[in-house]
Amino acid sequence: MSMSRMIVPASTVLALLLTSGCYVRTYHRPPTARVRVSGSAQASAPPPPSSQVTVTAQSPTVATGVTVVEATCTQGAAEECNGLDDNCNGQIDEGCGFSSGNIQVTLAWPTQADLDLYVTDPNGEQVYYQHTQAASGGRLDQDARGGCNNAQADNNLENVYWDQANPPSGAYQVAVHYWDGARCSTNAGATTFTLSIAVGGQIAGAYNYTIAPGQRVDVASFQL
Repeated sequence: MSMSRMIVPASTVLALLLTSGCYVRTYHRPPTARVRVSGSAQASAPPPPSSQVTVTAQSPTVATGVTVVEATCTQGAAEECNGLDDNCNGQIDEGCGFSSGNIQVTLAWPTQADLDLYVTDPNGEQVYYQHTQAASGGRLDQDARGGCNNAQADNNLENVYWDQANPPSGAYQVAVHYWDGARCSTNAGATTFTLSIAVGGQIAGAYNYTIAPGQRVDVASFQL
């Protein structure tokens, strides 16, 4: 004897199950996509300053005791993450994981000290480790902790930049403070830092200063 196959709609089955006191648990698995990612472990270099260079600066005014560095550079040289423009392209330490722009201020030091970079914009707003972005567009890439965080990459380099085509005009002030709140920093003793300022894709100045624990120094100021 042949048997016919009857197709019952799913909604009818569900209704029968519910009226009979049975419960049905259903699962829905959203579609997934397979993505293949490739690349190297080395971070890509940050973008260069805007091709629309619209800003220039007067020569920075340097504070007493600050040494002007007669820095040399070589076309095509590798950047050494040392607070200087080693390859003459008007950017400081590109390839070290930091950004550039029409204004770039970079601080580097060779010891385990914890130094902090402060840049004050023409509106009086400071960019530093507790206020990493200003309304004017200034940004701090990282709060480098020196020997207080040896697991941190580039733990002795800080960088502030404005990457828009027209940063606000007026006076900018640059200062450095040696944090003395813990022995992980002060054990380094007096530390000589290097600080460079780039404006409009050109190095406006490079400077050295030997700073003591707890000291704050106004390094330079420049005018757009």
